[in-house]
Amino acid sequence: MRFLSLVGNSFGCSASGERLVSAARDGDLQEAKALLEYNPRLARYSTFGVRNSPLHYSSAQGHHEIVSLLLESGVDINLRNYRGQTALMQACQYGHWEVVQTLVLFKANIHRADYLNGGTALHLAALNGHFRCIRLLLADYIPSFPNFWHILRKRSKNEEYISEFDEGALYQVIN
Repeated sequence: MRFLSLVGNSFGCSASGERLVSAARDGDLQEAKALLEYNPRLARYSTFGVRNSPLHYSSAQGHHEIVSLLLESGVDINLRNYRGQTALMQACQYGHWEVVQTLVLFKANIHRADYLNGGTALHLAALNGHFRCIRLLLADYIPSFPNFWHILRKRSKNEEYISEFDEGALYQVIN
């Protein structure tokens, strides 16, 4: 009976995939966990037509726990929908900074541009005035100011100073 409750009336991946999409969109963490335990490959499911994945839906709705669950299940973090948008772009568009933080920590590509107008996640966050998202995106590749100026003053190619750039400002923003 548990098996039937997981797959619904259809035994195909499509029905289970649609259920995972619904769980991701609605923020139903328990349903998402149960479906992914049953079939971890469902994390890679995408809807017909718009090609949004459960990761896209959960990112657009701000469900950061489901985003983490999907990423841990092995979903492609940089998967694009029909407009070329990634989950990071959708999270930035709607101002879900906790999702942005999660995606950046899991190494989402912040430089990807969409197919329609070449906009990036940073463009979408700025266009919609989501300052926390902007700060997280910038912190991922801009060194913190104290270290930056310290390193510039020394102007050394010494490995010790180069390694100061390796610990990104994102680490300092979060901690």
